[in-house]
Amino acid sequence: MLQYILFDLDNTLYPKSMGIFELVIERIRNYMEVRMGFDKELARSLRQEYLRRYGSTMRGLMIHHHLNAGDFLEYVHDVGVEKRLSPDPDLEGLLKSITMAKGIFTSGHKPHAQKVLRCLGVEGYFPEIFDIIFTRFIPKPNPEPYRQILEHLSLEGRDCMMIEDLPANLKPAKDLGMTTVLVGPGMEGIDGVVDHTIESILELGNILQNLT
Repeated sequence: MLQYILFDLDNTLYPKSMGIFELVIERIRNYMEVRMGFDKELARSLRQEYLRRYGSTMRGLMIHHHLNAGDFLEYVHDVGVEKRLSPDPDLEGLLKSITMAKGIFTSGHKPHAQKVLRCLGVEGYFPEIFDIIFTRFIPKPNPEPYRQILEHLSLEGRDCMMIEDLPANLKPAKDLGMTTVLVGPGMEGIDGVVDHTIESILELGNILQNLT
């Protein structure tokens, strides 16, 4: 029986069309060029290589370039979410209707997550935020953070549901036995990895009703 729902943050609790995560990616490029001194082409190639090898640019920069993680996280998440997000009564109503415990699982950092939740008017529904610092700077879709969160919650994978906008980030969850939900317009799941696909997070209630 499901006991806990793990929600991704960016492009999941709000639509991808808001463009916030694209701004984060642009800030990552800027950090590598302005703060670290890489030329544009090298920054682009390293970002792609580290994303492929480690799951995040930050992880690669930490391993190979002695990155100041705190400075990096503060810089790349400074994207003015207050100007783009506003309270979402429909999302608040959905979360209020869900009696299961809920948490955020993000490869971003906690201050950014708190700001997004506050702007959406739903901060009170997520008592726990599992961010990149909690997971010891190991991002999705590495399996270690998923196991770490389950251990922290004292739950088995079958007790949890995970909601994400990226199919690759649902594979470790599915491997651990979680129920997986892919969210986003036009998204297609991966056979054996995605249990449910929804256009918007607001459709989650229909899935939960069918599971009970």
